[in-house]
Amino acid sequence: MTDSRDVSALLAHGGWELLDPRPTAAQHPDTFAMPTAAELGALGPGSMVRAMFQVATIADVVRDGLTPYDEAGHPRLVAQVERMWAIVLEVEGDTVECALDNLPFGTHTRLLPNDRLRIPLSHLIATGARVDRFDDYLAFLAKWEADPDNPGVDPSSAMDRLAPPRLRSDQQEVCDRVGARPEPPWPMGSGLLAKNLTPQSLLVYGARFPADASRRDTGWVVFAENDDFEEVSRTVGFTVATLQDMYRAHPAIWPYVALPTGWGFTLAAGTEHDVYPVEISED
Repeated sequence: MTDSRDVSALLAHGGWELLDPRPTAAQHPDTFAMPTAAELGALGPGSMVRAMFQVATIADVVRDGLTPYDEAGHPRLVAQVERMWAIVLEVEGDTVECALDNLPFGTHTRLLPNDRLRIPLSHLIATGARVDRFDDYLAFLAKWEADPDNPGVDPSSAMDRLAPPRLRSDQQEVCDRVGARPEPPWPMGSGLLAKNLTPQSLLVYGARFPADASRRDTGWVVFAENDDFEEVSRTVGFTVATLQDMYRAHPAIWPYVALPTGWGFTLAAGTEHDVYPVEISED
């Protein structure tokens, strides 16, 4: 379990901190390769780089063995490591100024895509090819930073422990619309996926049952064409898949996966048909 003092320190710094990967690389030299001196020397504006961040996020039953909310309804927060990519804007000595190129999964961090960060070369865990049309990206970044709709919040400013979890806007919209308290699942948690589900499936059904931490099961069941779960189980069958694999199987389900236990949805031709409470048997 994460020490609450660790989370408090993260929240005081916007819900995140940059991690030094060298101790991890020293402990796991066969599986954790750091960039070579030549790779670091080749970095320039437009290069992709990756670093490790510790972020504050709402607890997950599968990952943390904790319910996401306490008895008072307040978010339970833990610290988790995320590996994120950034675009190099400038190389200055032994550091790079970058723009973040990921949206963190962490729910209680101020970090957002395009936030400017300064990262020591010693803290990079990977490098990548330069982005195409870098000049166009710089123009976009300048326009975004000057846009009145840009919240312009310092990513290192303190984060409220009691703030609701930050979700993707489409997930937030679904939960707000039906008045459901969101429970964003760990993307590497698993669920049951019907074997006949594809991105082209016209009727898709999803339901979230109680999570089972012992099986890394988020509770999500997603199936297609037939709304009778028992019949689908008998005639088509299910496979255990991570939520990321379920997204690949049918991306239109993603706005709904933050719905809490006891909710379900129906999609028709890739668009929402209904969102509704699901009856859960006690046995």
